Amino acid sequence: MTKTMKLKTIKKLNLLTIVIDLIVPVLYTIFFSFLFGSIKTPSDNLGFVDPDSLLDAAYVVMGRVYSAQEINLLIGIFAIFMLVGYTMFIVNLKHNLKLEVYDYHRWEAGNTVVKGVMGILTLNFVSLALRIFIAHLILDYAEDESIISIFKKLKAERKEKKEREAKFEHTDQTPEELEIKKRVRRQTFFKVLRYFFTYLVLLFFALFILIPFYWMILTALKTYDQSRAQNPSFWLAFKDLQWVNIRYVIEELKFGQYIRNTLIVAVASTIGTVITTILAAFAFSRIDFKGRDAIFSVLLMTMMIPGEIYMITNFLTVSRHGFGWVGTGVDNPIGYFATLIFPNMISVFYIFFLRQSFKQIPDTLYKAAKVDGCSDFKFLRRVMIPIAAPTIFTITILNILGAWSAFIWPRLITSVEPFGRKYWLISVALREESFVLESGADPLPMFNLQIAATAIVTVPLIIVFLLLRKYIMSGVGRSGTKG
Repeated sequence: MTKTMKLKTIKKLNLLTIVIDLIVPVLYTIFFSFLFGSIKTPSDNLGFVDPDSLLDAAYVVMGRVYSAQEINLLIGIFAIFMLVGYTMFIVNLKHNLKLEVYDYHRWEAGNTVVKGVMGILTLNFVSLALRIFIAHLILDYAEDESIISIFKKLKAERKEKKEREAKFEHTDQTPEELEIKKRVRRQTFFKVLRYFFTYLVLLFFALFILIPFYWMILTALKTYDQSRAQNPSFWLAFKDLQWVNIRYVIEELKFGQYIRNTLIVAVASTIGTVITTILAAFAFSRIDFKGRDAIFSVLLMTMMIPGEIYMITNFLTVSRHGFGWVGTGVDNPIGYFATLIFPNMISVFYIFFLRQSFKQIPDTLYKAAKVDGCSDFKFLRRVMIPIAAPTIFTITILNILGAWSAFIWPRLITSVEPFGRKYWLISVALREESFVLESGADPLPMFNLQIAATAIVTVPLIIVFLLLRKYIMSGVGRSGTKG
């Protein structure tokens, strides 16, 4: 087999392992969803019911009876497998996409074996076997060696190195050599010490940041009594994680509906924002028309005015005194969603942001395109948008995150009429839902459910940022400051 054929085989097998790395967490996700869907939620037509009433419930899954603790244990295990599996898939995929021909060497073979061993964390033994075989092929491709022979070679090299060092120790050394050796040891010691304390400080700050998020997730899966304990536990066994809290918040408190509302508003407003931002930024950066700079200056000045002031006029525009979308006494879903979407489809900041990116593109390209008979729209579509794609992607992500966290305007619109509750966004629901169990004359605030709802709001934002932070920062950096 030629080296070219070996390399093609390695790449095909690498692709196969990536596919398997994706299939495994997807299967765990299916199992997780199936078990999570089997959880019973307490429902009462009279109102709020404590989910802790199901602590001793029994479940029949695929013909077998499971206790609530066993279901919680299985769901917790599958959740960990999902988290580890998807993380490893993303890391391995990024690494595989960056591999070049000259990257297939001895150390890449070792790295491949390590990734296969880490696959055991998700019980992915197929990936382990494939990666060991891939490591063998890489060694055969790079050095015409097998895994066993390379281990023998490394052992021999290590033995030879020790013999050289021992021989050097027994030879007479000059004072200069002894001084150099002493200095090297001292420098190595201080270097290791510096790295140790640096990473120790970084670890401290990382824990300082991560502990609140860990505590949020932990409290969201506690019982009511555990969430209000004077000496709370910092760790729970998997069988004690109350996944019923999440299910109860999504279904009985209708947070699933509020998430759908938020996604509809976020996607629709983002599409509108991207379109208006691209067109406006192109006009202010490339098209010469009378008063362009003056109009743009006026737009920038509007950024100095608090947004709350605009809400008064916006509300009058969409209420029964204007378009009549809300406040008419009629449950109008189209009107409510239009009211939540259209006012958020224009952002002066994003226009300025993208204009700066457009202005970095040389004018010579635009003039040459005009000489060749290219229209403005074609130049925008074929030249400007592809070049400024990172900035546009950043605007898209930031707008989605902003729509997910929006509160004041959605709260104002949905509080006009009683049926406005159906159109709550996730942030409004988090603020307006009482999370109180009416228990006689002493209402009980359900802290665990409130934290569970907070986790539902927060975790997606964290995941999106962690996955896309590179592109967000890249878009911000590319925008520059050119005027």
